[in-house]
Amino acid sequence: MDNQKDKIAIIAKNQNLLDLLEESFLLYGKFSISIFTNNSILDLIKKADKTSALIVSIDIIDNLDKKHLNFFRENEKKSIFLINKKDKKDILLEKQIKPKSIINIPLSISNIIQIIESLIREEVNKMNDITMGKFSLDVVGRKISLNKVNEKLTEKETEILWMLLNKIGHQISQKELLKEIWGYDESIETRTLETHIYRIRKKLNSIGAKDYKINNIDNSYILSLEKS
Repeated sequence: MDNQKDKIAIIAKNQNLLDLLEESFLLYGKFSISIFTNNSILDLIKKADKTSALIVSIDIIDNLDKKHLNFFRENEKKSIFLINKKDKKDILLEKQIKPKSIINIPLSISNIIQIIESLIREEVNKMNDITMGKFSLDVVGRKISLNKVNEKLTEKETEILWMLLNKIGHQISQKELLKEIWGYDESIETRTLETHIYRIRKKLNSIGAKDYKINNIDNSYILSLEKS
């Protein structure tokens, strides 16, 4: 389902470019795609916090007002700008925008996807502590706590539980967990993930967090908060 996918915003004037990008990403299938033009940037601003990456055609910034320009400056670290050879890259400097990446047209879709996935992994690695009522996940200390009862976690257990807690109530595929936690190493088997999940379940039960249930559904994991 789309609400389990990382959300990507595509912003451009050129309809052919929009169609190409939308078709390519739909074929790739991993991301949830939203399309925006000059007239709908206000809608994008409202959804920016839930957007993992922005793909922006440079022609979109030609006649933007100060508010819209500030939006792109504030979100430059998750922006990928697309530039034709005839366009001047220094227009970004003039607008004081320093995007995550600049890609020349004609496009390499695979290159864009690699950059997006790298960007998302960087964000995942910026883990913050999580507190839910009396339950907490201490990322730096690698431990979970409930009512002052603690259990230590390994590095991988911390990363897995952090991902599950950040998408509580939503399925995360085994493939996505393996890729995000262990990278692109194809030698890592599903059994490795299952073992880590088993240990996390035991540690949740050990501190009395029995309401936090991790279930395996259709080769995916979902963490649910089930009040007993």
